[in-house]
Amino acid sequence: MNLILRAQVARAAQDIVPSWPVESFIAVNPLAGHEPRPFETAVAPGVVLTRSRDAYLADADRGRIITADLEAALGERVPELTGQLTIGGESVSMMSVAILDMKNSQWNSPAAIEPSAPWLDEYLATWVSSYVNADPLWVMPHKQHGFYQAWRTLARRDPALPRSVRRALAEVPVEPDAALAWALGTLGIPAEAVTETLRTELQHLPGWVSHIKWRAEKIGDIDLLSYLGVRVTLNAVLGAPRLLPPHSPVRADEMPPSLWNRAEQVARSIAGSRAERDDITAVSWVLATHPVSDHAVTWQKAYELHYRATLMDVLQNTDPCTPRPQLQLVMCIDPRSEGMRRHIEVLPEVETFGFAGFFGVPVRFSRYRARGGINALPALLTARHHLTEHPTPSANADDHIMRGRARDALRRSTHRADSGTVTPFAFAEVSGWLFGAVSVLRTLSPTLQARIHRFLTPSTATLPSNVTVTDTFTLDERAAMAETALRMMGIAHFAPLIVLAGHASESTNNLYQSALDCGACGGNPGAANARASAAIFNDPAVRAHLALRGIDIPSDSFFIAAEHNTVTDAVTLLDRHLIPQSHVDAAHAFDRAQHTAGEMLVRERAQDLPGASPRSPARVQGRAHDWAEVYPELGLAGNAAMIIGPREMTRGVNLDRRVFLHSYRTESDPDGTALETIMTAPLVVAQWINHQYYFSALNPATLGAGTKTIHNAVGTIGVLAGHAGDLRRGLPWQSVGLGDHLFHEPMRLTVIIQAPLASIGSIVSGNQVLRNLLDNDWITLTARHDSAGPWYRYTTYGWTAAPTPLKGR
Repeated sequence: MNLILRAQVARAAQDIVPSWPVESFIAVNPLAGHEPRPFETAVAPGVVLTRSRDAYLADADRGRIITADLEAALGERVPELTGQLTIGGESVSMMSVAILDMKNSQWNSPAAIEPSAPWLDEYLATWVSSYVNADPLWVMPHKQHGFYQAWRTLARRDPALPRSVRRALAEVPVEPDAALAWALGTLGIPAEAVTETLRTELQHLPGWVSHIKWRAEKIGDIDLLSYLGVRVTLNAVLGAPRLLPPHSPVRADEMPPSLWNRAEQVARSIAGSRAERDDITAVSWVLATHPVSDHAVTWQKAYELHYRATLMDVLQNTDPCTPRPQLQLVMCIDPRSEGMRRHIEVLPEVETFGFAGFFGVPVRFSRYRARGGINALPALLTARHHLTEHPTPSANADDHIMRGRARDALRRSTHRADSGTVTPFAFAEVSGWLFGAVSVLRTLSPTLQARIHRFLTPSTATLPSNVTVTDTFTLDERAAMAETALRMMGIAHFAPLIVLAGHASESTNNLYQSALDCGACGGNPGAANARASAAIFNDPAVRAHLALRGIDIPSDSFFIAAEHNTVTDAVTLLDRHLIPQSHVDAAHAFDRAQHTAGEMLVRERAQDLPGASPRSPARVQGRAHDWAEVYPELGLAGNAAMIIGPREMTRGVNLDRRVFLHSYRTESDPDGTALETIMTAPLVVAQWINHQYYFSALNPATLGAGTKTIHNAVGTIGVLAGHAGDLRRGLPWQSVGLGDHLFHEPMRLTVIIQAPLASIGSIVSGNQVLRNLLDNDWITLTARHDSAGPWYRYTTYGWTAAPTPLKGR
């Protein structure tokens, strides 16, 4: 085993972000490996960091970016430009000079081309796809020996390779590390260039490379050493004269206009003929301090600062209400929950909270007597507990399960018949008429087809059951989870009915279904976690432990799980058979309130949803069943900020479903541990989501997935654009744009916190991930101690007074 070479492979792959399979799509910052460096230096193959100059100028024309925003952006990025100049005998601010240059100078976004070796890339993509595809009908021979050895054995009979290459493969080493070392030597790569050469080779097929890194960490059936063993060995036996040189990005200022000419133009526009040579020289210093290559990032910063100022304008300074509410609704921090919370809170007796959608219960969940399960927990965690359910006493439970298994067997046999080598022909003759009729119905009346399908194939969800948390967690574990959740949410007074609503999406023929489900639940629906959490909170033994820790839940308070469907905006109560008679009326009142709120929210969303009409909410909801609909919902498009604080800051304010809302009260968290958990987990996940949308919007062909209309699935692993090639990364275009235009506004996450500044600063100082994100300008942080205090902005030099909100300008 060549340990030095393995270490070099690890270093070469350091910046590669693992890519989850599309069946459990987890949002990630695709440039997370660059977070230890400043945002503007995060240059990667084929990646654009900002929008075009014309887009920013258009925003300036319509008041979306104003002079104060540009001045604030320059103040943050180039504090040297806070002084004055004398031009033509008049005093002029350096910032105004820089802004004039920003509006006049021409520049283009970097347009680096992703490394490409067309034949080799296509060849390797086919082999990797065949190896990792889990279809039991088409298992690659020799797969048990690993990717490199399986390829080496089979490639010697591969007609796609020249005969001389096939003969040469018989002589290459059997083990992947030995083969890689041999190939590097054959190609004449010096020892000091090995790591950079491997890094360059990993820039090819970035989608497959990212997924291989994930599989190496989670499954272990393939790794980047074996992948590079195949790739570099092929280069060697094909007689490649040299490997692709390291990526050299094209910078926006590669051929800038003459500095003197730009300075002269700016000086003349300010002072006309009165501008003298000394004036032009002074202007030149300003322009050199803020070169053309910095313009794009400064425009982006101004664009984001305008949104932050607008958001801070609407935040409330009210104190919390003390009366006990009649109903409390806890929803995921997902921006889609903001609309439901806002509409349901028009009722004064209702109070809402935001909390990570797995409700603090990380589990692997299986339905009753199911053969498999789901990891319903954040990607940052590992499942250590397996949760299941048991039916309430029912003579029909076993019959129900048997019918479900019969339907599963029919589906599996249908799939096998349709996927075999010969059987598809006979299968089409026998069953084509049935599937043809179903297809016609699904096309012409998808909602009717869905109703018929539900009637004929009742879901196991209709089987009354209880989740069994007492068999899964010890009492101490349950009490600890309950206390952590309550301190993070900051519930002061418990209502008689507390609804814990997880969320899920519903759409047909959508390869990116999991991207619309709950990210905190591993790209799965959040119902299982909500049910488990409700069971924990209702446990008398847990409540007794909580009382010893200063948290008293009244005996008449009952927790019930629910699920928010983000396509239909219906919030459905789960486990209704558990609702005590004393709370039935309260549950009915919630049903009515959520129905009204859901209708209002559907009409609101229809104004932004392509092809939808606010006058027809039923058609918006019907998108869940339309197999031709590429816009079932807009997911988290538009996400731009995260607010951590009491609901009073935002209650009654329309945040346009753009903000992650995590509840928090300082008084419920005296030692700051809850705040630390929020900042090091939900905040980091929100940043992943934010940057996934950011880079998918700006780089749809490289960091996004392109258009859905030409996607083909590779099992449950991912999608290809067409029939071959690289695995697509990121979100499809339909998640961020329509036609040639973006509807997602790409901006880095604005974080706003109401908590003691000393606590926030201490948490940031103790966490390297947060320091990287904040010190390197991947996200921004604004905070205040309490509702009466002033706002401060986090900087690498400490807290400074935040810029004046728009209404104060």
